[in-house]
Amino acid sequence: MATAIIPANAERIHAHADHIGRMAAILANFKPRELWIGRNPEVPQDDRLLDEAARIGTRVVTHTAGDALSFGKTTIRVPAPDHDYRRGSAPANNDSLVLRVTYGDTSALLEGDAEAQSETRMVAEGGLKSDVLKVGHHGSKTSTTAAFLAAVAPEYSVISVGRHNFYGHPGHEVLEELQRSHVATYRTDMLGLSSFYLDGEHVRAETWAAASH
Repeated sequence: MATAIIPANAERIHAHADHIGRMAAILANFKPRELWIGRNPEVPQDDRLLDEAARIGTRVVTHTAGDALSFGKTTIRVPAPDHDYRRGSAPANNDSLVLRVTYGDTSALLEGDAEAQSETRMVAEGGLKSDVLKVGHHGSKTSTTAAFLAAVAPEYSVISVGRHNFYGHPGHEVLEELQRSHVATYRTDMLGLSSFYLDGEHVRAETWAAASH
């Protein structure tokens, strides 16, 4: 049976170092046919990535809200950034390219670092309901508003976050909201690599911590 696999660290590229810092090396190693980006500002770290893509012949594609792509039974829809989103002179969390991946009757929403402003726009557009939510901005209180979480209504959520990180992510407010909403939450700082397998009918979660025992 075919399966769509969503790793917890499936980040949507924007030009902050924790998302883009080693992407040039990843491109050089895997040589993908396409690199998808949102509306990133013209900054040196982004320029280096685009230069590497050009060097190896990777096509760079800018996606905005409303775009949709299909790969067999898998559909990918772009909820953000909005088509009229104005990027600034420096990288911002709301530059994030947000993707909703659907395989059969199962789905996952990958939020990158999108914050409340972007979430409000996505809620207004609708169509966010997903089985798995990759929580925005590493669980920061700047993201995962109550209205957004209600619109997604996930069964599972995953927070990609480093142990003892400088910013104190994830925020207690977000964790409490997820708990109140009865969402099974996976944290990479506690469980390591976490993957979600979507077979079109069910979602199965697997963590590195469980697999290593």
